Amino acid sequence: EVPSRSPSLAHVIPAAAVLERPAPQLALLFGMGVLLYLLSAGLHYTALAVETSRVAERRAAEARTLAREAELQALRAQINPHFLFNSLHSIAALTTTDGARAREMCVRLSGFLRGSLELGGRESIPLREELALARGYLEVEQVRFGPRLRVEEEIEPACEDCAVPALLLQPLVENAVKHGIAGLVEGGSIRLAARRSGASVSITVENAFDPETPAPHNLGMGLAHVRRRLQVRYGEDAVFSAGPSDGVYRVALRLPCESPMASSSRA
Repeated sequence: EVPSRSPSLAHVIPAAAVLERPAPQLALLFGMGVLLYLLSAGLHYTALAVETSRVAERRAAEARTLAREAELQALRAQINPHFLFNSLHSIAALTTTDGARAREMCVRLSGFLRGSLELGGRESIPLREELALARGYLEVEQVRFGPRLRVEEEIEPACEDCAVPALLLQPLVENAVKHGIAGLVEGGSIRLAARRSGASVSITVENAFDPETPAPHNLGMGLAHVRRRLQVRYGEDAVFSAGPSDGVYRVALRLPCESPMASSSRA
């Protein structure tokens, strides 16, 4: 019979050491777990903050877009009533002197208003259509002024497909007639010019004027509308200037030449 051996102290000590040995490893694992948890929590909250910032920026951009569109619509809404008031005043003056011309002016005015109303909610139209509207307005005024009002054009065909804000030129030609040609006994010419310049289109409206006649206080009303519309829509990408130059009053615009499709999506 083989006598049983009781565990000696030499065998017990290694066992206790085995039990105590994982403690530093457990502490290390625990620390790494806490670190990973803090890291994942930090990444989670960072992602939440980034998403919140993006949502805020998107809402701010939408608010700016809505404000810009509202201002553009308000500026455009002020154009037709002002023009209509001046035209009706001219028709009323003609009725007492030349009924036939007054009737013709009414017919041409209705044609112009029909064309402008057909624009509907279109904020931008091809320059070709904008020039047609400007010609329609000038035809109305030519009934009143007769040969005193002459129109010259120099339009590059490459410009006609460029999209421009609707009724952009109408206040400019109206200003040229009211504050330029109307003040000259012999009348004068209004010149419309447009040309491509790289990715931009340059438009010029020139009219004869009497430099000795003081400028009316409201001369800048139509010009201010056009300047503001360009600023709201294009920012620094558009350039506007106005003033006398070489014996004529010149208004010069430069704006990006956008396609009508791209411009409608931007409006």
